[in-house]
Amino acid sequence: MFTCHIKRSHLEHESVSVFMKKTSNTQDEAPRGYVKGGPRVHIHTTVSAQTRDLLKSLSGETGRINEVIEEAIGYYSIRRNQPDCDDCEFKAISKLLASLVDAADMGLAASAFFDALSDFGQTRFSASEFKDRIDKLGTQQTKLLRRLGTVPQEIWENTYEAFVLHVQLLETMGVLRSVEDYSDRRTVMATIKMMRNQPETLLLLLLASWDEAGYTVDVEVIAENKVSLRWVDDREFRFLKGNRDRRIFEAWKSRRERFLMQAGQSGRATLCPPLLEWLATHTINDAIGERTLVSIKDFGPQPDVVGSDVSMTILDRVRRSALNVTSSGLLEKCNVTADGDLVRVQVRSRTPVTKDLAIKLIRSLLSLDGIEEMSREEGEATAVLYFGEQHGAGRGHSH
Repeated sequence: MFTCHIKRSHLEHESVSVFMKKTSNTQDEAPRGYVKGGPRVHIHTTVSAQTRDLLKSLSGETGRINEVIEEAIGYYSIRRNQPDCDDCEFKAISKLLASLVDAADMGLAASAFFDALSDFGQTRFSASEFKDRIDKLGTQQTKLLRRLGTVPQEIWENTYEAFVLHVQLLETMGVLRSVEDYSDRRTVMATIKMMRNQPETLLLLLLASWDEAGYTVDVEVIAENKVSLRWVDDREFRFLKGNRDRRIFEAWKSRRERFLMQAGQSGRATLCPPLLEWLATHTINDAIGERTLVSIKDFGPQPDVVGSDVSMTILDRVRRSALNVTSSGLLEKCNVTADGDLVRVQVRSRTPVTKDLAIKLIRSLLSLDGIEEMSREEGEATAVLYFGEQHGAGRGHSH
């Protein structure tokens, strides 16, 4: 006679006292991986009433409790050296990832997205090239999710209900902080969690992903990090898509330009390579060649507008050139306003030298568009300049 304790089985951790009477041709212990069959033995057990009821329930129509015990022992024998689910390595990893998202405000996103942001931050390509790259990443993201089959097929249907499920999935992934469903208006109000200080950048990626998925959605930024997502039918979407893309792209450019202006005001000069190369071999009195100016212009904020070639006003062009120079850190302050037929530019720098270089750059960049300086009021480290379009002069470069 001996006593064995059976755990992690259908018996719900009940201890079972087993009185076994040996028969001929049997062994003291069943072999590893034991299943029913082979020599039979007679067993007397004592279990609780609750366990007995569970055994009867598991035995089904046959009512053979011994078969349930044999199955339980076979199952336990196979996995006796395996960890419980609570100790499973994969479950631990899953818990770790979930805690990182919650505790560290991490959004789950492709590394290629951050590569694009890094490259753009280092001025490796222009605003329009960044937009094209983000469009491709958004499209690839949807194609990958579909191919993996991890998202239920019904979520990919172009209905309001399916889109709500998709947005809720983004909340689970840590991309969105909260989601409010207003089904009567077919609108979802979402709070951005990932990149909440620049939601337009995230929307560029999401719009490309949603377009590839076939969702017909209009988007509007209604607060610093809150967006309105309105589902519309195909007919309405055909008319509003172009305006939606331009609106979000312009909002993204506007926010980026504010960041650049703030960087310039901080006094950290970050001159672009074409300007540094020119400064290495020239003095401030030398003219800047057109090829160098075009290169400097390409490194600054771009006037690209999605889907059309928009003609910029003189005020827009002066603002662009002034922002290009201010974002380099040469100016502490730069205000551009309309003054009748002219454009007034007020600048302030920390030193006279950086002021002179900044003014030279602004004048040279504007000359590419046929805009010249009409007059100037100058102080030691400040100046007020007035610009107007040259009569009869064409715009050489409207990049």
